[in-house]
Amino acid sequence: MVRRSMLGAVASLLIAAAAAGQTSVTGAKGYELFSWKIKGHWYYSLLSRGNRAKTYEEITASGLVRRDTSGLTSALSKLPGGEEVFWMGDAPAGATKSATEHGLSLKHPSRKRIKHVKAICDKLGIKLSVA
Repeated sequence: MVRRSMLGAVASLLIAAAAAGQTSVTGAKGYELFSWKIKGHWYYSLLSRGNRAKTYEEITASGLVRRDTSGLTSALSKLPGGEEVFWMGDAPAGATKSATEHGLSLKHPSRKRIKHVKAICDKLGIKLSVA
């Protein structure tokens, strides 16, 4: 009887631990936001955060790039509330530019623009961390 109770308790703990460990792979680590300016327009790229540095090719892939704040707002609005976005101020360590991106400078915009994007994130329930 005691043995059966112990087995039941252990099984319950294992099930609870397994359920607690299940999280979304994409959202578990958040997202990285990159920005750069070309000819008076700001461009943004929002990528899932991972364990390795992004390359310039990944950051600037045409399907991921959004132009101006309206494009960024559209991309951010697709994220679930409570998500965390890390706004990267520079190229990831080890990232190399290809010949086509010569002169591309990843950077943060003005404080005013950062505050505006932060307000958008707050409204959407997204935590923005400026790195």
